Amino acid sequence: MPTIEINDLASLGAILDRPSYMLPPEAWSLAHNMDFRDGVARKMKGTSQVFGTPGVAPHFAMPIQSASQTWWLYTSLTKGYVYDGATHTDITRTSGGDYTAANTRDWNGTILGGIPILNSGTDVPQYWASYSAATKLAALSNWTSTHRCKVMRALGPHLIAGNITKGATLYPHMVKTSHPADPGSLPSSWDQTDETKDATENDLSDVQSGQIMDMMPLRGQMFIYKENAVWRMRFIGGRFVWAYDSFLETIGVLASRCVGVLSDGQKHVVWGQDDVVVHDGQQAYSIVDKRTRKTLFSEIDTTNYLNCFAFDKPDSKQMFLCYPESGQTHPTKALVWNYGEGSSGVFSTSAIWFRNAVTGTVETSDTGTWASDSNEWNTDLTQWSSSSRRRTVILDSANTKFFVTESGEQRDGVNFTTTLRREGLAQVGRKRNGEWIVDFERRKFYNRIWLKITGGPVSVRLGIQELIPGPITWSTAKTFDPSTQTYLDFEGSGRAVSVEISSNANVSWELEGYKLDISLAGNF
Repeated sequence: MPTIEINDLASLGAILDRPSYMLPPEAWSLAHNMDFRDGVARKMKGTSQVFGTPGVAPHFAMPIQSASQTWWLYTSLTKGYVYDGATHTDITRTSGGDYTAANTRDWNGTILGGIPILNSGTDVPQYWASYSAATKLAALSNWTSTHRCKVMRALGPHLIAGNITKGATLYPHMVKTSHPADPGSLPSSWDQTDETKDATENDLSDVQSGQIMDMMPLRGQMFIYKENAVWRMRFIGGRFVWAYDSFLETIGVLASRCVGVLSDGQKHVVWGQDDVVVHDGQQAYSIVDKRTRKTLFSEIDTTNYLNCFAFDKPDSKQMFLCYPESGQTHPTKALVWNYGEGSSGVFSTSAIWFRNAVTGTVETSDTGTWASDSNEWNTDLTQWSSSSRRRTVILDSANTKFFVTESGEQRDGVNFTTTLRREGLAQVGRKRNGEWIVDFERRKFYNRIWLKITGGPVSVRLGIQELIPGPITWSTAKTFDPSTQTYLDFEGSGRAVSVEISSNANVSWELEGYKLDISLAGNF
C-alpha cells in the first residue's frame, strides 16, 4: 500500500490560473483566508478594534510620532480628526468649512520636516502646525489658493505636487516643486517664475501615457506613476534643479493607491493595468507572471477599479492587493504576496471589508480599575499599557472603526472561514531521483489521510475524480482534532483525489504536511 507524503506546503501557495492536475503536489488550488509563512500553511490571524470609537468614519489616516507619544491624524470625506491615545478631537480647518473629498482614494498625505500635510485633491492642501489637539488644520502656507493637486509628497526639504488644477484648467501631466524648506518650516515659495527661488514647474512629455496618478519616494528619488508609464525625478540643483527620466514605458499604475513600499523601504510594488511588478529604482520584475495575473485582472470590477489599493504588512512581510470583485463598488477581495518567504511569488486570497490601511505604532492601555483587579501586587502580571511598532491599522469606514491586524482569531469578534483545497492529485510514488510519479490512468483506492496539524480542530473532506479534468464527488466532512487524532479514515476510489481542510471556529491552526494511504488497482 503506497503512502504519498506531501510537505513544504508554503513553498508555492495557491496557483489560481492553471488546471489543478498540472500543479506540483505542494501547490494549492484554493487558499481562502490562509497564510503561508515559516514553511507552513496556517490560518490568518484576526483583527481587533483599537482607538475606541472614532469621531467620524475614517477614510484616511496618518500616524505622527512625537518624542513622547504617537498621534493619529485621520479624515472622513469632510472632516479632519486627531487621536492622542485617549480622545478623538475635531481639527477640521476653521476657515473654509468642511472638506469636499468624494472618495476614500482622494486623500493622501506626507510629512515634511516633521510637519504633517494632508491633501484631498479638491481642497487646498492642509497642514498641522503643532502636535496638539487644540491645533486646527490650516491651508498650506505660500500655496496658491486657486490651485489644487491630485497628490503631494515630500522628498528631502522639498514638497512635490502632481496632476495640477489651476482654477478651472487641469494640467494632468504637470509636476510642481517647492523651494526647499528650512528645517521645521514650510516652503517659502511655489513660484516658478521667481529666479531667486528653486521652485519649478514641468509637464511630462508623454501625454499618451495618461495622467499622473500617484508619486512615491525611493532611495532619494521621486517616482511619478502615470496610468501607463513611470517617471523618475532626482535633484540636480543648478539651473534646472530637477532631472526627469522615463523609467518604465510599458507599465503604469492602475489607481492612485496602487503603489506599495516593501517593509525594508528599498522596493516599490506597482500594480499596473495588466501586471504587478516590483522595482528597486533600477530593475523591475513581475510577481504574478504565469500564475495569477489572468485570475486577478479578470475578477476586478471594470467600473470601480479606481478603488483598488495596495498596502504592506511589515510584521508579516506581506503585500496586499485589494480590489472590488465584479459587481462590487469597494474592495471585497485581496491577492496577498508573501515576499518574506524569499520566493518570487507566494499567493493567497483573503476577504476584504475595509477601505484603507496604514502602518504605525499602536499604543494600548488597560481599562481595568484597582477595584476590579483582585490580584496581589507582587503576582499581578496585567499590563498597564503596551506599544507595538510597525503594526498595520485598517480603516472600516462603513462601521466607523479602526482595527489592528495580526490580533486574535476573529474579525471584530466574529468567526471567519478558512479553507485550504488541493484538487487533482494523482501521485502514486516517487522515482529514485525524487521526482513524483503521476498516473491519471490507474484507479486508486484512498483509505486514510494523516495530518500534521497543530491547533484546530478542523473539518476535512476528500473528493474523488473519475475524469481528469472532471467533476469532484466530495465525501461527508469529518472533524479532525490534533489533540486526540493522528489520521482520518475515508472510503473512495477514482483516478485522482482532492483534499480540503477548513475551519470556522475561534481557534488557530497550521498545517505542516499530510500523507495519503492508497491502494493501486488496474486501468478500469
